Amino acid sequence: MVILTKKFKTENLNLKEANMRFKPKIILVLILSLLLFTSVSEAALEIDRGPIYGALRKLLPFENLEFAGYLKNETSLRMAHGLDEFMKEANIAQLELEYSFNENVQFFTILKWFYDAVFELENRYDRDPQWESKTNKKLKYPEKMQWLRECYLDILTDKLDLRLGKQQVVWGTADGVRILDIVNPLDYREWTLKNYIDTRIPLWMINAEAQLMPNGQLQLLFIPDYEANYYPPAGAPFTLRTVRLGTEAMQALTQARVTTATIDEKPAHTFENTKIGLRWRSIIEGHGFEYTLNYLNTYDFASAAYTMMQGVGWVPTAFELTRRAEKIEVYGGTFSKTITEGILIPGLAKGWTLRGELAYIKGGAMNYGTDKNIAGTANVSMCNYVLGFDKSFFTNWLFSFQFIQMIAQPQSEYDKRLYTLLNGATRGPLDKIETTLTLLVSTDFMHERLKPQVLVLYGDDNDWRISPKVSYEISDQWLATAGLHIFEGKEQQLNGQFDKNDQIFLELKYTF
Repeated sequence: MVILTKKFKTENLNLKEANMRFKPKIILVLILSLLLFTSVSEAALEIDRGPIYGALRKLLPFENLEFAGYLKNETSLRMAHGLDEFMKEANIAQLELEYSFNENVQFFTILKWFYDAVFELENRYDRDPQWESKTNKKLKYPEKMQWLRECYLDILTDKLDLRLGKQQVVWGTADGVRILDIVNPLDYREWTLKNYIDTRIPLWMINAEAQLMPNGQLQLLFIPDYEANYYPPAGAPFTLRTVRLGTEAMQALTQARVTTATIDEKPAHTFENTKIGLRWRSIIEGHGFEYTLNYLNTYDFASAAYTMMQGVGWVPTAFELTRRAEKIEVYGGTFSKTITEGILIPGLAKGWTLRGELAYIKGGAMNYGTDKNIAGTANVSMCNYVLGFDKSFFTNWLFSFQFIQMIAQPQSEYDKRLYTLLNGATRGPLDKIETTLTLLVSTDFMHERLKPQVLVLYGDDNDWRISPKVSYEISDQWLATAGLHIFEGKEQQLNGQFDKNDQIFLELKYTF
């Protein structure tokens, strides 16, 4: 028999009362969002491309100017708390502008604004003064110039294409993971739940692609810009475990009256620090085979952590954490082959597409130590690869399976009897070979208006993420999406660190 104390009963009653007060708030926000989008939708029916398009056309009456964009609401609720807690209540506006000077010269830009009201809706952020600091405002809305997503000039000729400005470059297309797609850093405010097109951080660069052969192009990148991966601070909906542990350790040292300091060493925007990328892309006609060879000389976007402790005897007096961007070299390539004839026997493997990516990373750095604790930093080389197998069954059922391995090889010495390499995102022990399996299943109904899909990621340490969703095209301009993100595993693993972040999400998008 369990005996509840008066204090526990009171706290439990207060929690129930808080939940009862909170539920109407959720319902009110959802109703207001629905009314807002519905009113815009009804007005949009009066004009072929909607009132927004008509208004912008009047404001921007340039004959050679084309524009598009969307308004979007993204809402997610934590399942662990009975859908009584918002994880996101974001409203997003994106505007894309393209101006053609002539058929060879075009200017393109993407402007994007968002506001996430979750930090006002959830009372727990009111009790934490850090959420009012300037460093964390990026979680609510764009910071500095980040509302300028892309801004570049295209110069197109028969043999050479130039793209000059702020942009993102895609080198790999693996589902749910990045192997060779590491030209741009990532924004991890929502982990890896969103499409990479929305979470890559664009960089200022020169992107040149030359047609050297009828079926072969050489791409050259000059990237003077540098941005680190963005990791949300402790207490955010998707705080990485390593960030939370680091914050807790620094707070403990501060309370113990130990002087603490965090130093970020980022490469300056100079010619000497310019990053260079090369890619050769070729298609072998008649064989359904495409391949690329890639090289990237860059800085690691996930800075390594170097620690230094000073003290008198066993008593610490000062602690310094340095986050340093390491210079790395990446060698790799991709391939894709569609099998049009049976292998060995008629029909075997026919219709399958085989694809792969490989990235060998030289010169990186990783922390080593024990779970939660950093003992030092080691030079590390990594070999990451993915093999993918895609096929459509029954006309419109796509099955995409991936086998992924990431292999870390230390290049400097440390006591391997006591320590292991640590996962950069969780500060948990890292296996020498980490294996991940993924499966993406998608289809469509109602003449491609209803599109369900499910993405499953499994790590070899029983680490899971399952993300089913369904999208419904209400009209040419309106798209509604609903789905789940379910995490399972230990907190030392990539997905397991978000074991309590299972969520249901709803999205409504109006395109103009």
